[in-house]
Amino acid sequence: MIVLYLIASICIALMLTCDIFILTHPNLSLKKYPMFFLSFLALFFIMNYFSFYPMLFIILAANSILLVKFTDKFYSFFYIPLGYIVNCVLLNLLGFAANILWDLSIEEANADKFLIIMQGVCTLAASCPVLYLARRLLENHLISTFEKMSRKLLAFIALILLLCAFMLLTMASFFDNVEITRREFFLMVSSLVLYVLFTISMILIVLHTARKNYEAQKKVEYLENLNEYTKNLEMVYNNLRSFRHDYINIMASLAAYIDEKKYKELETFFYEHILPMQKNLTQKNEALNNLLHIHLLELKSILYTKLILAVNQDIEVHIDIPDEIDSVHMEPVDLTRMLGIYLDNAIEAALETEHPVLNFHLGKINQDIVFIISNTFMDKGLSIAQMYKKDITTKGAGHGIGLYNVSEILNRYHNIYHETLMEDGLFIQQVRIS
Repeated sequence: MIVLYLIASICIALMLTCDIFILTHPNLSLKKYPMFFLSFLALFFIMNYFSFYPMLFIILAANSILLVKFTDKFYSFFYIPLGYIVNCVLLNLLGFAANILWDLSIEEANADKFLIIMQGVCTLAASCPVLYLARRLLENHLISTFEKMSRKLLAFIALILLLCAFMLLTMASFFDNVEITRREFFLMVSSLVLYVLFTISMILIVLHTARKNYEAQKKVEYLENLNEYTKNLEMVYNNLRSFRHDYINIMASLAAYIDEKKYKELETFFYEHILPMQKNLTQKNEALNNLLHIHLLELKSILYTKLILAVNQDIEVHIDIPDEIDSVHMEPVDLTRMLGIYLDNAIEAALETEHPVLNFHLGKINQDIVFIISNTFMDKGLSIAQMYKKDITTKGAGHGIGLYNVSEILNRYHNIYHETLMEDGLFIQQVRIS
């Protein structure tokens, strides 16, 4: 009996290891696969030997957590339960086919070493194309949704899959050592298939709802950005009207000083009133002119809002956008959240210094989009690693989640390189999007 348990465990371990390869390759190093095989082999042997079926939760969950750690993708938690469910359904379908063709019962199949191996080989051969199709479906339609979902919702889906796997094991193993008729065999297999289809339908409904919610949120963000951009344009228009009115008054004042030959008072008036106004207007015009190279409304709006905010707070702002920016391979909501947090932090940090400066660069390197934001700051002794931890801040209660949130956003993308530096009295954020 021990030999039968060992052979069955080897077959299950081999199938699940192949499932991981199909679903994750090339995101998992080949050196990791023997670790998964040995883990499955040992744990399934213990479960089968003691007939302790609740241990399936531990086996699937523990190895799924390990897979998440190795791949650095939270949604890879689904792969092992999914592979087990597919294998379980196909194994029972093949068993039912063998019962029809050769009148082979479950009890006979489980008592013969050769038949156990043949079941494993046939199930593996059938599951490979099924899981490959599942992988293509995930890559083309679902992974983008998984990346936007909250960890709680992903954990809920993972729990549903684990429960489904356990229920399949319980339902199928109930008949392992019981003689059943072909009709009962058919009902058992049909129940397994229907239960899996019902579970998958539930998960797809949850994913569809999550995607709709995200799209609705994106539309709200887009309208808010559009509204903010419209307000900024109105502000610019009002500033121009105000400047035209002020220009007439300024010219009249200058003429009065010149007519009365009050050159000392004229010098004071010029340096205290005319020159600061010219500097502020120049910076605003620079912001507007540079943003003409950006053809994405969401990006243009967030940049104009934050950079004009910096100018209005007497921060010396330098803007460099030499290239035409038509697209960025990042979700608009995530892009605006990231830049909003970076620029808010840069403004707050710069204002703490004696001569506040904020530099913004947006350009292209080959086909990649590069953002570089640098600002003066006061070094308060926090390392860069500490700044990205949740609730770590120098701003007091209620702060400390901005950079942590950015790291959570960037971790969902595999086409983004990010680096944070502190050099020559400047705090620098560099983001490269390929």
